[in-house]
Amino acid sequence: MPHPAPKVAIIGAGPAGLTLARLLHASETRVDLTIYELDASPTARPEQGGTLDLHDKDGLAAIRKCGLWESFQRYARYEGEEMKIADKNATVLVHKKPSKGAQGANDRPEIDRQRLKQILLESIPEKYVRWGMHLREVEEDGQLRFDDREKLEGPFDLVVGADGAWSKVRAKLTDVKPVYSGVSGYEMEIPDPPRQCPHVDQQIGRGGWATISDGMMLNGQRMGNNSLKVRSWFSCPEGEAKATLEKFGPERTLEQTLRRYDGWAPEVTEYLMQGDIKSLKQWTLYELPLNSKWTHQKGFTLIGDAASLATPFSGEGVNKAMQDALEVAEWIEKSQASESDLTLDHAVSQFEQQSLFPRSQKLQEKTMFNKQTVFGSPNALAVMTTIMKKMTSDSESRWVQMLGSAPVIAAVYGFFWTRIQIGWAIRTYWRGT
Repeated sequence: MPHPAPKVAIIGAGPAGLTLARLLHASETRVDLTIYELDASPTARPEQGGTLDLHDKDGLAAIRKCGLWESFQRYARYEGEEMKIADKNATVLVHKKPSKGAQGANDRPEIDRQRLKQILLESIPEKYVRWGMHLREVEEDGQLRFDDREKLEGPFDLVVGADGAWSKVRAKLTDVKPVYSGVSGYEMEIPDPPRQCPHVDQQIGRGGWATISDGMMLNGQRMGNNSLKVRSWFSCPEGEAKATLEKFGPERTLEQTLRRYDGWAPEVTEYLMQGDIKSLKQWTLYELPLNSKWTHQKGFTLIGDAASLATPFSGEGVNKAMQDALEVAEWIEKSQASESDLTLDHAVSQFEQQSLFPRSQKLQEKTMFNKQTVFGSPNALAVMTTIMKKMTSDSESRWVQMLGSAPVIAAVYGFFWTRIQIGWAIRTYWRGT
């Protein structure tokens, strides 16, 4: 006997929520689905974030399961995999070049977040999404209270919180709140880099560039429209970046930011100099404490940042969010199979215990390690060797683990040290900077 279609509410029309909606819509499972989104419309926010690299085992796997591979390929940028990591003298220490030839399991193509949302939105019926819905409170019985609306929505058999950092659904499940990560920064856009600053355009290349030194970072990222997003990241007290911008305005804020990077190569600080000052915005980064969990409550769960908010310094956030969506959809499908004795509630509980919590912990630990290494190390050399030790020790391959042995690390240290000294000498004695 078929199960009655469960009523499912997804809070948030970001990549996590939309991926889940598409998967449920494309499956043979009968689900009465509604998505509630704070934005007034798909185009209400012109700024939809940066570019994302999707990985084969999670983000790309979700795209395939959604049946959207061809749509994704129209906007995927395989050349965007290019990545350069340098020190403050603009000495390139690592240059990851995009793969050539056939697409493989190691590919990590880039796509603008806005394009990814567009693909997902176009793949589900318009009637699914309720725009301009600001969730105020989640009731015990699965009903939802929204601002400016007297009537409650629901009740729902399952409410999935895909509502990001300050999730209202999370507040129903746990008292744990995001805490300040210790890192803030500023972002600007270079709209037409080939015309404005061809030297910066060429240096960043088709993907991204990250300069790491002195416990700070400057990075540039290529967007799908060929513009560049440039960002500065540094440690500071909570609220300082925001207060500085509000007090001094964009131009003086930029001046103060550049002073943080005194002694850095002008080729690197030029990124900030070329940015459109009108586009300057601040970022104050928050994260959930490590190993954040909750006691399962019938009718509720979380995915994406709502479940495991972390800083962006692992490049895993959207991939983990889409994998969350992929797996919770599979558990929902299992519970609705005609021959299944699995209840929807038990399926969601199994998803949390077997998949979500272990994956969230892994993401948070990796991101925390990267953040502490980048912003807690005195120079790029320390960052590179520390990350190499971590990568080799975490590998299941005996051969990779051998790369973390003392002789190999010493050789790597010597290699990078030599490159850094040569870069410093070139800058000091040849370029005269």
